[in-house]
Amino acid sequence: MPTSRARRTLALASAALIASLASGRALAAGEDRALSPRGREDTIGRVLLDHDADRFRVLDDGGAHNALNYDKPLEDQATATTCNPRDDFVRTSGGQFTLGGERFVFAGWNQWEVLEAASDAPPPFRHLPLPGREHVVRVMNEAVDAGLKVVRMWAHTITPGYAAQVSPGVWNEEVLEGMDFVLDQARRRGLKIIWALADNWYPVGGVMQYVEWSATASRHQDFFTDESAIRIFEATFETLANRVNTFNGVAYKDDATIFAWNLANEARCQGCDAEVMQSWIERVCAKFKSADPNHLVGIGYEGFYHESSGRRKFRTNPGKGGSRWAAREGQDFVRNARAECVDYVGVHVWPDNWNYDGVDNQREYVESRVRDAATDVGNKPFVLEEFGYSVKDPDDTSQVYVNEEGGRNAPVRDAYFSSAFDASLEAAKAGRLSGTLFWHWYDRGVGPGKYGVRSNDSTFKLIVEHAAAMNAITGAPRSCAA
Repeated sequence: MPTSRARRTLALASAALIASLASGRALAAGEDRALSPRGREDTIGRVLLDHDADRFRVLDDGGAHNALNYDKPLEDQATATTCNPRDDFVRTSGGQFTLGGERFVFAGWNQWEVLEAASDAPPPFRHLPLPGREHVVRVMNEAVDAGLKVVRMWAHTITPGYAAQVSPGVWNEEVLEGMDFVLDQARRRGLKIIWALADNWYPVGGVMQYVEWSATASRHQDFFTDESAIRIFEATFETLANRVNTFNGVAYKDDATIFAWNLANEARCQGCDAEVMQSWIERVCAKFKSADPNHLVGIGYEGFYHESSGRRKFRTNPGKGGSRWAAREGQDFVRNARAECVDYVGVHVWPDNWNYDGVDNQREYVESRVRDAATDVGNKPFVLEEFGYSVKDPDDTSQVYVNEEGGRNAPVRDAYFSSAFDASLEAAKAGRLSGTLFWHWYDRGVGPGKYGVRSNDSTFKLIVEHAAAMNAITGAPRSCAA
């Protein structure tokens, strides 16, 4: 159960706001006195971004959008649940996910820098309008209301100077308590979480961090072959699997809130033989299962074919003008997915990042991987685990413009989301796809950067419609009373 120092009440945060309003001024940037993670008033001035905190908290005229109840503790803000059974683990059967003995089909989302927010990292590590945990809770409440059932997150921070694991075996307890908080809050709502254990692109908590920690590794590719780097990575997972949540007393390995573990986000071994990544997948996946036999394991990558797979396969990779760049990233889609330890097939699709623009290219990539998974892998569920599209130029009104809700209408991005959703829904109805996770969601007033979606964006309407369609396949309700 949460300790007294870990519990925080929104009532005190609200009191600070009300006092400032009564004195004739709203809280200004750097004057937010909401409680810190340690249960005391924060004396560190927060830098507020798009809006002051009162925009999220003022209760006049019915309250701000998705406002929390400031008469309750932050931990007790669940307004509804997904209707998912909280204590049942996600399983696989006959090429489908099951939950509580029934087929499980879902729509969900990816969320970025969650552990920074959940540990209420102070400036300069995070600059948020509210204490980070309030944003985490707000997004979860809105997700449940939208009919979303699953979220994918990073099981580490990515911010320089604020690592979850400072050195091998030395951890930042505040970050881990943030992860505890996320799991406990998800459990209260019946949300399921996929945790990615490392990242290919960011050094903090990522592939290069393990390379740097090993005395015998020196380059990115060594992460997959260096014995010391692999052992540090395996030990990292064992620490997390055996951790006992400080909010609810449940060990991670026994927590049905966890849907699955991803070995790493978008692992690539550039220029490597296909055998290198295959051996790594088989080894670390087996280690994951030995430390935590309760949870599923997915790879967490794009799903490219290796050039050794033959032209018929790797020509379905992205690459204009016959480019083979994707075939030289060490992945080998079908062979990797066939690994006995891997429980489900997942792919990511990024048309603009891959110089592969065009909704037709995106759809063809998704359809080719769905088809090959069904015919060549067999009896493993398929998830479109990441997809998105950047809003490159915020001044280009053909790409984005402000809507009546204060969000962004993004017609180009919407076309890509619609295409991904259409292809996925068609495959789901045919029993060949089980879930989708868009990239990525920000609370209102946070971000959104090039890729972020907020709930007042035009894209979010498509997300809600898609969630309803996916839920309808199995007759799952949108949400249930908390």
